[in-house]
Amino acid sequence: QGRVRMPSPANDDEWVDVSKGEDESTAYYTYIDDRTHLSPVYAAGDLRYVLRVPKGAIVNEAKRVAKALHGCNACIHRAGIYVRDLGPSGPVFLHNLTCGIAAPCAEVTKLRELAEDLAEQACQSCQQHELVVVTDATYAPVREGKCAATGEEYGHWTVHPAACSTSEAATRYSKLARYYGQMDVRLAKLTVPEALASVNIMLEEQPHLERPEHYAACLRWVKTLQRHAVEQCTTGSGAFELMSLADKAKLRVLAILHGRVEGATHLDFHQSDNIVDFLTLPSRDALRAEMDSRSDPRFYMVSQLNRKLASAGVTSRHLIGLTWDGKFTDDLDIHVKTPSGNKIYYGNKSADGCTLDFDANVTQGEANPCENVSCKPGTFEVSVDNYTRRTRGAVPFQVVCRQEGMPDVVYDGTWPANRAKGRLLLVCRHTFTEAREEPGGLAMSAGAAGRAKALAGEWSAKIGEPTAVVATTDDLAGACGATVYRCGRATEPAQVGRVFMSMAASTSNKTAPAADPVRRKKAFLSESVKRHPTTVSELVAHVQAHPATQLAVRARDHAPGYMVSLATKCAGVRKTDLPAPCHFHDKHALPVKPVRATVGNARLDRSWLPCMSPNGYVRVSAVVDVAGSCPFLALEGAALPTCGEAFPLASGFYPTDLSADYHAHRERWAFYHSQLKPRVPADAKEGAVTLVGAFLTGDKAIVYMDGVQLTLKT
Repeated sequence: QGRVRMPSPANDDEWVDVSKGEDESTAYYTYIDDRTHLSPVYAAGDLRYVLRVPKGAIVNEAKRVAKALHGCNACIHRAGIYVRDLGPSGPVFLHNLTCGIAAPCAEVTKLRELAEDLAEQACQSCQQHELVVVTDATYAPVREGKCAATGEEYGHWTVHPAACSTSEAATRYSKLARYYGQMDVRLAKLTVPEALASVNIMLEEQPHLERPEHYAACLRWVKTLQRHAVEQCTTGSGAFELMSLADKAKLRVLAILHGRVEGATHLDFHQSDNIVDFLTLPSRDALRAEMDSRSDPRFYMVSQLNRKLASAGVTSRHLIGLTWDGKFTDDLDIHVKTPSGNKIYYGNKSADGCTLDFDANVTQGEANPCENVSCKPGTFEVSVDNYTRRTRGAVPFQVVCRQEGMPDVVYDGTWPANRAKGRLLLVCRHTFTEAREEPGGLAMSAGAAGRAKALAGEWSAKIGEPTAVVATTDDLAGACGATVYRCGRATEPAQVGRVFMSMAASTSNKTAPAADPVRRKKAFLSESVKRHPTTVSELVAHVQAHPATQLAVRARDHAPGYMVSLATKCAGVRKTDLPAPCHFHDKHALPVKPVRATVGNARLDRSWLPCMSPNGYVRVSAVVDVAGSCPFLALEGAALPTCGEAFPLASGFYPTDLSADYHAHRERWAFYHSQLKPRVPADAKEGAVTLVGAFLTGDKAIVYMDGVQLTLKT
């Protein structure tokens, strides 16, 4: 007779014999011992697993069927669990029934049907399944327990998996199992087609970074995931959000099995938070700048604070932040004393118009802990306390004092290993101010004298007394060989209307409910790069097509220059009627004609830009494209310097510009270059732009188009 395990009411561990007919028992044992048709299980790398669907009414039905068969508690328990397990071919429980093996009884057939019904329901519900790693010990053995009277082993149904995980893969996954499901949002962002293209741009720019190895491992991990999403997942075309439940599970596992790990921490997953931020940067220039900034050891924790400020929507012009490494799970707290003596901390979050915006590590450690207090102008005293000690040793931290328009002031500090809670550590006293702008003898040789006298008559008759006036955009209207493109304005009424309606549409998009729950708010890096010009010629074409484009430059990136309209008594003295370009290659020498692929030591400053913003940016009013010369940017509010030893002004009387008939006057013409200072036009028409700004002479030019930094080839 066959024997099965059944606990007695008095003791669940006691074995009780349940006798069945010999034929039925033999068929049952033959069936559960069958290993010719193993159950397929999912595979990802060296890990083998099944997906266990949530419990439901069918599970209870399966238990009732199992109990009706022979009342074995072990089989009832197994049926209630194994009926929920899915593999790539469907339920793994009683899989051999699908391979031509006959069921020993109607109850076994019914259990298989229930498993298939449960699998179908689970797929329709789209509920996340539990991942169960398949090892040698996942499924209980067929033979378990012995009859006390006869010593015969009892038999129970089980699952015979086709393969098991390697011990290394199973051990790694067990340490990192908490990441299963936790990575979903990141996987969704990293696997859309635009993200693939954006990561390729990051890889292209990586060799040009100050610390190219900083992101190397993380980018390899991201690229590996993207490749697996396309090659190993059969649904979704590589996009995680569009994948089947099974493919989503597979990509989660692959993400966990690959990449750098330290203990139970997946390093690449945490660092990829930066990669996700980089996906929506507006240009390659912005990408390089942000990657370099975040990888700088001096400012790594500062960038951590920046991300938290952005996510919390903090817009204060004055702030004091506290940040420390996430490996220290201690609950550091910032304490800020206001100018009136009130203290702001976790117990008093607001005083004197200053506010504690967010706290960190209150109940447990965070990946990127930081705190912030929004302040006002005045002198503040900043201290730090370690309210809850969770680690051993000293805890380094940084206090960041930030005022809009000024560089961050960073104070490094360390909470000592033996310092007691409540003994506040004074870090600094810092003063914030209202942001405001800062106030920004001659001789001639005898030979030359003789020539001048001989030519004086012709000079007076044809050249006269030349004048030099700083040119405006009106001087170039209709001129052959020069084109002016105005920036930052809608020049036609229809354009004004389009700008207004685009603002209305933008507002509507912000307030209307999203029809698509995964609709992106920001363009991907790859999309932005496609739209951006890469050369100055493309920039000019873009401004021509989009007059409302806002252009700006940073003063320190460009050398000053201007254009001068020269007038003589008769026409034809110069080879061209276009204004003369004056470019400062050397800030202590006279300006010269701009020459391509040259970069000198002169840079724009407040003597040229009295209204320059505190951060050094200035708008471009117009782009001037002159044939045979370098492109010119007319800058808003720019003016010629009025004093100082630097930037000696000249008027553009270049001897090489004289027509052949006037070559004899080269010496006198060049004399005017240094001695006649250009004057500001007194009768410029309203709306005309004075051509004072910068020539683009280098191999590359840095400009900001609609707030996005671009490095253009000239």
